[in-house]
Amino acid sequence: MSERILLCLAHMSGREQDFIKEAFDQNWVVPLGPNVNGFEKDLEAFVNKRECLRGAEKCEGMEPLDKKVVALSAGTAAVHLALIACGVGPGDEVLVQSFTFCASSHPVTYLGATPVFVDSERETWNMDPDLLEDAIKDRIAKTGKKPKAIVPVALYGMPYKIDRIMEIANRYEIPVIEDAAEPVAALLSVLMPTRPVKFSGMPPRRARAIPTTSTRPSDTTTVCRISAPASAAAR
Repeated sequence: MSERILLCLAHMSGREQDFIKEAFDQNWVVPLGPNVNGFEKDLEAFVNKRECLRGAEKCEGMEPLDKKVVALSAGTAAVHLALIACGVGPGDEVLVQSFTFCASSHPVTYLGATPVFVDSERETWNMDPDLLEDAIKDRIAKTGKKPKAIVPVALYGMPYKIDRIMEIANRYEIPVIEDAAEPVAALLSVLMPTRPVKFSGMPPRRARAIPTTSTRPSDTTTVCRISAPASAAAR
């Protein structure tokens, strides 16, 4: 094949050099600065506003959302931190989507745990909910305990089937760490019009969510959030 197909292309606004110069001029090079703080606040406002769209045309009568955003060094660090929050450690197993970048599973091994890979379904190329449940049953039968967490990945910006994944996770009381590095604001109904509108990575109301964020050139915006059933979440 003579023509190269690139994984991603950078789209510049024209102001990047200005912001780089500003950071150097104001000596906000290490570790943080006003731009990072502003990014966190802007993304918080976006997430809290967008999540009102789930299953309702209007937000009247819904409790105001107060999701928090924390900027990290990379999406890998976000997955790592979420795994720690779930109590993952040596001897544990974590179910991870098989079709993904290595950063989805490497943090599992950082903590001495073992990734168990779950194959994809045909519609989104992401974690297959049926195979996920099969894997949970298999690990319980073979090890006598449940996997410590589930890590679906919204690969190339395509949302996974979060409703089905969360339904299974709630039934088995297993936290779900959503590796949503690429699909910020993706609507499943836009990419798959025959399906109802579901915001990518949206947990059921009774699930616990802790968003963390970082940036990477090949991702839309690198974001990882954790969703867990109320009974399994760290308060």
